[in-house]
Amino acid sequence: MANQEKEPAFPRWGENPPRLSPAFFYGTLLLLLYLTYLVVVPFASPILWAAVLVVIFYPAYQRLLRLFKGKAGLAAFLFTTAVILAVIVPAFFFGWVLAREAAALYQVVERFYQQQGLEGIATHPAVTAGRALWERVRLPFDRLGFDLNGLLLATINAVSSFMVDNLKGIAKNLLSFTINFLLTTFSLFFLLRDGEAIVRGLKALLPLKREHTDALFARLNDAVSAVVHGTLLTALAQGAMGGLGYWIFGVPFPVFLGLATAVVSLLPVGGSALIWIPAAIYLFLKGVWIRGILLLAWSGLVISTADNILKPALMSSGTKLPTLFLFFGMLGGLEVFGVLGFILGPVLLVMLAAFLEMYKEFSSHPDGRDR
Repeated sequence: MANQEKEPAFPRWGENPPRLSPAFFYGTLLLLLYLTYLVVVPFASPILWAAVLVVIFYPAYQRLLRLFKGKAGLAAFLFTTAVILAVIVPAFFFGWVLAREAAALYQVVERFYQQQGLEGIATHPAVTAGRALWERVRLPFDRLGFDLNGLLLATINAVSSFMVDNLKGIAKNLLSFTINFLLTTFSLFFLLRDGEAIVRGLKALLPLKREHTDALFARLNDAVSAVVHGTLLTALAQGAMGGLGYWIFGVPFPVFLGLATAVVSLLPVGGSALIWIPAAIYLFLKGVWIRGILLLAWSGLVISTADNILKPALMSSGTKLPTLFLFFGMLGGLEVFGVLGFILGPVLLVMLAAFLEMYKEFSSHPDGRDR
C-alpha cells in the first residue's frame, strides 16, 4: 500500500481525449466568471484601493524586500503596518487640529452674531455694498426675463442639500469605512506578498505578445501613479499656498482653512474656491477691502493656477493622455464609480489607448501572429 501509485486528480484519456464542446466550455466559463463577479463585487472597492496602494508603494516595498533578503511575508507585514501607521497617525493629528480650530471658528461666528444680530449684519457696509453690486448685475437679466435670484437660490439649496446628504452619509458610513479600511490593509498585505505571482498569472491569461503585455501593464502602472501623485501633490500645494495666503492677509484659523483647502482641492473642478471665496467675503465683511481683493487675486492667480496647470501637467506626463480626455475621464469616473472613479476613469482611457495602439499595429501587419 505504501508504494501504491497515487491516483491522478483527473482521469488520463490516453492519446485520444474526448472532444470538449466549445459552447459548453465557454458557457460554463462565463457562468463561473459571473458568479465570481457576484462574490467579489461587494469587496471591489477595498481590493482596488489596495491595488492602487501597491502600485504607489511597490518600489519602496522592493527595497524593503531586498533588505530582508527576499522574505516576502515579513517585508509585506512590516510595510503594511507602516502604511497603517502612516494613515492613522496623521489622520488623528489633523482631526485634532481641525476639531480645535473648528470649535474656535464656531465661537467667533457665534460671538459675531450675538454682537451684531441679523439686523446689524444686514446693515453692515460690506453687505450693503454687496447687495448694491448684485442689483446692478441682476438688472440686465431681469430685463431679459431671466430670474437670477431664483437661479442663485436654487444653486444654494442644491449645494446645501449636497453637503447635508454627504455629512449624513459620513456619519452613517463610519462603520463601513472602518471595515473597508481593514479589508484594504488585509488585501494590501497579500497583494504585496503575492503581487508578482498574480501579475504573472494575469499576463499569462492575455492572448498577447510578451512585449505588448509588458507595455500594457507598464502603462497602467504609470497611469495610476501619475493620477494619484498628481492629485495629492496638487492638493498639498494648494493647501500650503492657501494657508500662507490666509495667514498673510489676516484670515483667522489659517491652519484649519489650509487643511480644508487641501481636502476640497481633491475635487476635480474648482474645489479650493469653496474655501477661499468665503474667506475673502469674511475680509469684506470686516471692512478690509484691500486685503480681501488681494486674497482673491492670490487665490485666483496662484491657488487656481496650481489646479489648472500643475495637476494636468503631472497627470498628462504619466498617462500620456490629452488634458481634455483626462478631465472628462476623471469626471466620468466619479459619476460612474464614485471616489475611486477618479483613478479608474483615466486608467480605463489609458487601457483603451493602449489597445488602440495594438490594433493599429495588428492592422498594419494582418498576417503576423501574436504568439
